[in-house]
Amino acid sequence: MLTEEKIIHDPVHGSMRLSGIVLELVDTPEVQRLRGIRQLGLANLVFPGANHTRFEHALGVAHLVERLGHELELSEEKLDLLLAAAMLHDVGHPPYSHTLEYLMKEYLGKDHMELVGDILQGKTSICGPSELAELKRMKVPMAADVLSRRGVDANELARLLLGKHRVPHLGQIIHGDIDVDQMDYLMRDAHSTGVALGMIDVDRLMRTLIVHKNRLAIASKGIEAVEGLLTARALMFTSVYFHHTVRIAEMMLANAVEFAIEQGGSITRNNFYRLTDADLAERLHAMPGYPHEIVMRLRYRRLFKTAYVEERREITPVERRRLIKTYGEWHRIRDLQNEIADEAGVPRGYVILDVPIVDILLSEPRLEKVEVPVLADGKLIELSKLSTIAEALKKRHAPRYQLRVVSAREQVGEVRRAAEKVLG
Repeated sequence: MLTEEKIIHDPVHGSMRLSGIVLELVDTPEVQRLRGIRQLGLANLVFPGANHTRFEHALGVAHLVERLGHELELSEEKLDLLLAAAMLHDVGHPPYSHTLEYLMKEYLGKDHMELVGDILQGKTSICGPSELAELKRMKVPMAADVLSRRGVDANELARLLLGKHRVPHLGQIIHGDIDVDQMDYLMRDAHSTGVALGMIDVDRLMRTLIVHKNRLAIASKGIEAVEGLLTARALMFTSVYFHHTVRIAEMMLANAVEFAIEQGGSITRNNFYRLTDADLAERLHAMPGYPHEIVMRLRYRRLFKTAYVEERREITPVERRRLIKTYGEWHRIRDLQNEIADEAGVPRGYVILDVPIVDILLSEPRLEKVEVPVLADGKLIELSKLSTIAEALKKRHAPRYQLRVVSAREQVGEVRRAAEKVLG
């Protein structure tokens, strides 16, 4: 019997074949929504080509999963589970990807990966009640329907995505020290931004990744390819993901969304994370006062300017714990912003505090994980014992600055003096 399949053309991977569970999941509302979520948030304000979305990233990850699955000779059942994970691992992202992650933790008490788990287990939906009713009338299958029809256990899939699967190497293929998610986003982001620092040797990685004692590892002949990935990742975080102008724009948007939620109206704590980029921007634009002004500033690139900055430096474990305690929750950052604004005599909302190192520690722990297991002489050895590059990357901090306070251009002087007083 012929299996239905489609061939699509991707700027990163070339021709990709969609079939089976991938083809069925493509047209679900959860995956189609990802067409409206930019992969890199507001990075296109700095890198004009960065307009790619989470949708093509999901397809790219599924493509790499299929390649790796065949290399590792995984069973059809395991491969279907991993393909479902590839297609659905980002469906919990709020608008503009990681930009509103702080607010998700503040208002929902969970991050986007935990939200994915809830969606897959039927505890919540990324669609609102009225939209769900309309989709039901149109007989559009939800992701849960596809999983059930294909015999994929939604609870098992959720455990895999949350790093709790009973077979460690399956979870590590999607989200581990070195995984297909990172491979795709590094290549895709490098291609779209024009920043060549993210290029990696994915073919070599595919041929040298192995499973040893239920762990995903790398054969010793693949060390250089892993070094390349880890270096590319570190450099992309510095030059793209944590570019200071991108960070300023994203923090401005996050503050506008919080103002909108507290102000009341069409953006609420129960729906902001379900919207697409365009939906959110239009709702903010339609609101009076601060939310409208911030959207206009973002649209016409009238961004806040640096008033105070603490440069990057090596931090001790004690300092790291202090930073997380001081800046690890949105309301703590908001309170400090308000304190600086009050001290400077400027309206609240016009002082924004950015502490990127905390974002990394809380939302991207993979950046500091360079201990990829290497199979050498029949046993697993930590990469840093075999690679001076990996050891050096352990000590490297991605952001170029420790902390930054920004404000409207005309208020920079007052805010600088206030920040020096409040932050010491």
